Amino acid sequence: MNSIGTESGGNRVARILIGTLPTTGHVRQASALARALSAAGHEVAWYTGSAFVDLVRDSGATFHSMSTAIDLDDDVVQQMHITSARKPGFASMKWALLNLFIAPIPEWFAEMDEIAKNFQPHIIVVEHTFMAGLFLAEKRGLPSVAFSSTPLNMPSTDTAPFGAGLPPGRSTVGRARNRILNASVTRWVLGEPQAAANAVRRTLSLPELSSSFMNWGVELSTRFLAATIPDFEYPRSDLSSRVEFTGALIPPEPVDWHPPAWWGDIAAARDDGRPVVVVTQGATAREPRRLLLPAVAALATQNVLVIGTTGGPDPERVFPASQRPDNFRLARFLPFERLLPSADLLVTNGGYGGVQHALSLGIPLVVAGNSEDKMEVNARVAWSGAGISLGRRDPSADQIGRAVESVLTNPQYWYRARELQNAYARLPGTKLAVDAIVSAVTDGK
Repeated sequence: MNSIGTESGGNRVARILIGTLPTTGHVRQASALARALSAAGHEVAWYTGSAFVDLVRDSGATFHSMSTAIDLDDDVVQQMHITSARKPGFASMKWALLNLFIAPIPEWFAEMDEIAKNFQPHIIVVEHTFMAGLFLAEKRGLPSVAFSSTPLNMPSTDTAPFGAGLPPGRSTVGRARNRILNASVTRWVLGEPQAAANAVRRTLSLPELSSSFMNWGVELSTRFLAATIPDFEYPRSDLSSRVEFTGALIPPEPVDWHPPAWWGDIAAARDDGRPVVVVTQGATAREPRRLLLPAVAALATQNVLVIGTTGGPDPERVFPASQRPDNFRLARFLPFERLLPSADLLVTNGGYGGVQHALSLGIPLVVAGNSEDKMEVNARVAWSGAGISLGRRDPSADQIGRAVESVLTNPQYWYRARELQNAYARLPGTKLAVDAIVSAVTDGK
């Protein structure tokens, strides 16, 4: 391994190569690490999709773009959501594994390898779905750190398989259920992705792996960081000792963001004692008729201020300003770092980072979604007691309204969210993750 340099102040400087799937949730989590590592004086190079060039550069990292042919651009990401929405659960998970996570690996690997030849990294850091980076670290004999960008997905005797959206089962009956479901998923859902991933490894002159593909992030990384708290993750008696809980990776505030003209309405509502309800459509599952519009309809006559985000589409096309209720404000994007500290409730389809961000601030939730990993996030919201999961991706206005009323009026959700807030405070995610990365470089472990 290349020796680590030293700054004039005596601090050791590492060259860190980050690789992330080019989707908003994964990139925003990594931005917390990139900015903290850069601020500490380390050299950071970041390989991801072209849509995130500004975010990467704002973090202090050097941006390296995926070529157009293998960049999961907006059209590809939306196709992922459409497929997931039509066939939620295991069918969509199999499609995503084959088409989004495995098929591009050889090209991603080759491009990252070229970056590594010039950059000469001391370590490679990836979110756990980005196997190209872990394969490259293995090939080059470099240490690696993987951090979870979804709930933990590795198989366990205490949990149903990832994608089922079922609560854990640790009783005799529950474990029997788990064994049957895990065996079925291993054979019928993961069999083809497992074979495809091993075929990729052969093309890269890496040995095949017999362990479950879902466990490769833990198996191949030097250190695996569960970017959450134990209280928001199912207990596993067989969890690998290599898994370390760090707490959530909360993205830093945007460098150049300006609040909308109505921003002062939030403080005014709080001064008046009106609850502030944030409704986010998410950055991937963007169809506003699924959640945003029925939530607005449900809350239009309530004594609350509703703040909505479209996740990308033009707000005027989603809901023209002339037709919006008086208690509703809408924007394309609002940084949760600025918005959530003033919120009383988050209504969301269940993006992993946003849910954890809310809980780290003691904000309860109403969640509704079953695409991508959202069924697993939503199941954990219900299991943790910090909110209500509506168990579907297209709830009615009436269902949303009743859930919002329950969470706002039943103190048990508020108390539980505050308990989780205290647990997040004990695990300062970004600091612990940065310490783990630097330790993996300096100590080789």
